[in-house]
Amino acid sequence: MWVITRQIAELLFCAKCRTMQQRRKTMSTKPPIIFITPEAKTALETEAERASASGDLVGGLLFGHSPDERHRIIVSFVRPRPETGFGKKEFCLDQSRTSQQLDRARELAAEAHYCGVWYVHRTPDQELTDEEWVQTQRVLEDPDFRFKDIVCLVICLYFGDLNTYALSFDLQQSARGQLPTPTQLQLTTEAVSALNLVKPSQPPPPPPPPADWYKSPDVARRLALEREQLAQGYHVEPAVTPGGKVIFRLMPKHRHEDMVFYIACEPGFPDQAPTAFLSLRGDRYPLLSPSLNEWSAKQRLVEAADNLVEWQAHLLDQKIAAADEALERGDYQEASDLLVMVQVRL
Repeated sequence: MWVITRQIAELLFCAKCRTMQQRRKTMSTKPPIIFITPEAKTALETEAERASASGDLVGGLLFGHSPDERHRIIVSFVRPRPETGFGKKEFCLDQSRTSQQLDRARELAAEAHYCGVWYVHRTPDQELTDEEWVQTQRVLEDPDFRFKDIVCLVICLYFGDLNTYALSFDLQQSARGQLPTPTQLQLTTEAVSALNLVKPSQPPPPPPPPADWYKSPDVARRLALEREQLAQGYHVEPAVTPGGKVIFRLMPKHRHEDMVFYIACEPGFPDQAPTAFLSLRGDRYPLLSPSLNEWSAKQRLVEAADNLVEWQAHLLDQKIAAADEALERGDYQEASDLLVMVQVRL
């Protein structure tokens, strides 16, 4: 019996080693650099020294923000109350009872939000325990917050020696069962120079286009040609908005004569695609079509208008057919919703 027990133990140990090796194979080649304010770091280390060495999971949540893809800034932290279940399967951020602490963090940085977790280890090992890994995963994958990645700080307090380590954990690592990636941890006093290297001075943005952009000779000729071509198949009423949009109100002459829709051209036309919409009681409803999605400067507005009419007619036929089916099976609410959508487009 002892031999069998030892073999089982060895197999479990080997399996755990393989799991850890797999977790270490991370795809994140460049994890973000973590910055923390001196005040937050000092307070966090003080909290770690106060924490009892009970053997239970000790930790909490971090507050901070992301100035860009390569940096995370931690401004504060909180240790949730035991009744919130931090470290247990049922824990979730919106029930963590930490809204007041989050408000205080936002007094330090207006952009602050939940950004990660922290744990205390009574060993020199910064690697997360299985329990900590599961808790970190639950925070990362919280459906109400949709994080791409989170920060994980591990404070190792071992025989009076205190060290703080930073890790980055993203969705890809979570899906593959991998461990968080170690990354740099620096004080925010070092952040200014680092962020300046990432964000070198940029040239000033180009000036906005003039409000009368449509009066430039090339654009004016193009718009006149567009109106002439549209008039062959549509009743056309052009207008210019105070913001400088050139809008054509269109009604087909031959088919679907009752349909009224609008095509709008903005600064950048014809290189920039026009947009289309319906107007009903002062509200605008955008229209989409393959022609608009694949717009190029070589296309003409009349081609886009024809495609819009065909596409909207096709969609209306589908909605009416679906409404008929809903009526046949007695689903009057769905039929009503579908017919309202048809009415909007007529």
